[in-house]
Amino acid sequence: KQQFDERQSLRASRLRAEMFAKGQPVAPYNTTQFLMEDHDQEEPDLKTGSDDTSEEDFLEEAAEEDGGSDGMGGDGSEFLQRDFSETYERYHVESLQNMSKQELVKEYLELEKCLSRMEDENNRLRMESKKYGGEAAEAARVRQLEQEVDRLRAENLQLLKEKDLHRQEKAPSKLGE
Repeated sequence: KQQFDERQSLRASRLRAEMFAKGQPVAPYNTTQFLMEDHDQEEPDLKTGSDDTSEEDFLEEAAEEDGGSDGMGGDGSEFLQRDFSETYERYHVESLQNMSKQELVKEYLELEKCLSRMEDENNRLRMESKKYGGEAAEAARVRQLEQEVDRLRAENLQLLKEKDLHRQEKAPSKLGE
């Protein structure tokens, strides 16, 4: 394997020299070997501490991690959400790449059916919203008009009282004259 890597390196160096001689831009020999050497060879410990850990203990630990002194704070949940989304997307792409053409067509047709159902549901809800929204708007307008009528009645009653009071003030002065 080491000989193979050396041959590849020499070949890449020769090609770079040829490219440079032709005046074309050259890039350094690129290999992922340095990544693999830096990569931690130990497998992560996926075992939980004890088998009798309750869900309550797990939730408490999660709460401590979320609000703990890890420096993540509110951005931590955003980071976790983004990380989850990226991981899910990679998994989804990988699963699609592993499907045959027939399976992909079947999946596409299922998604089309689902989209059609969702559009129908959305249209139905939009129509209901307009229907009940119109009734709600009318009800709000009726309430507004009723309040206006009540206000005008109260104002009318106040004016009648003032009129009567004004008449009473004038009436004794006429009697006295």
